[in-house]
Amino acid sequence: MAERRFGDRHLVLSVGDISEDDIADVARFLARQTRPGEAVGASPMTAERRLRWLLLENPSRASDIPLGWRIRDDGTVVGAAVCMPFRIGAGDFRATALQFAKFFVDADYRGMGLGILMRFVHEGRRFPLFCTSTNAKSGELFFRLGGSLIAGLDHTMLGIVRPAPLIDEWLFRRTRRPLLARRLASPIPAMMAPARRLARRRDLIRGVNLFPLHDVEEAAAIGLPPPAAALAIVRDREYLRWRYFSGERERDVYCFRRKSECDRLVVVEEIRSGYRGQIRVLNVLDIWPPPTPDSTAPLAAALAHRYRGRFDTIWMRGQSPAAEKALGAAGFLRHVFPAPLGWFIDSENRLPTNQWYLMPGESE
Repeated sequence: MAERRFGDRHLVLSVGDISEDDIADVARFLARQTRPGEAVGASPMTAERRLRWLLLENPSRASDIPLGWRIRDDGTVVGAAVCMPFRIGAGDFRATALQFAKFFVDADYRGMGLGILMRFVHEGRRFPLFCTSTNAKSGELFFRLGGSLIAGLDHTMLGIVRPAPLIDEWLFRRTRRPLLARRLASPIPAMMAPARRLARRRDLIRGVNLFPLHDVEEAAAIGLPPPAAALAIVRDREYLRWRYFSGERERDVYCFRRKSECDRLVVVEEIRSGYRGQIRVLNVLDIWPPPTPDSTAPLAAALAHRYRGRFDTIWMRGQSPAAEKALGAAGFLRHVFPAPLGWFIDSENRLPTNQWYLMPGESE
């Protein structure tokens, strides 16, 4: 318990672990943090149900791992972050790592946020830690506390097939005049989109198949290999069932098959982005095992063909430089984020490598 004064306000604050009884209040607090223009997907779950799914149903959850931490001011949640365990591996190495996500603190309480972060960093004595965040200040704090950047999470590859909604967004962010932005963007011809022909690239999709997977048994039947050279989440049956087949949100799961290569798990979702939700995004959430440079563009073309007419841009991030070069040749553009998205802390030197393949392509 702590007491602080801000001007005429006298605050009675408490910082503590999130318990099951806190989840409803924490979910309401996090729901208020959604920023205008932030990408959102359709979800059959309420905010509280989704948080319970993330924190309580995760198959890597253990009783000695905190659910996260919250700040209360006289009972009201004014800050929070969640702690999610994942099984990771590389070669013969296996471990549980903890992810720090959904870190928000109301403006009047920002000084208390460091206390939350330090509680997570303290867990580094027991577990490798990683953090994903779109908040540059949170990333700077994590870096100062010993975090190292995860390569490849400072940008995404954009396959733009319809440029007007994206130009609308670009103009609005610079003018803050929505009507003007729409009027100037509306006549932009589709031919200005570098990836607009992707769905018609018969040369790329020849010999390629994309089969829908309806349950975890079909997904497990692919025979997904364990993590090898880079640190990655262990996509075993329990993880697949929880992450992709437990009703979390609307998403599509596929087997991607290309001659002379192993079958791959591919997961995508259709989301909306932009200040008025005008950008239809095909977000690639997961690809496992990682695609080769030769298979990356055919996969993008197969997705573009399947979802033709339903999206304005494809988002694909976290791929190798060689794979991104192949995407660039297919018309993708490199979009650099205002701040890197990912860091890790390995204070006890447990990890066999600092190379990561972090999917799915979302913040948690």
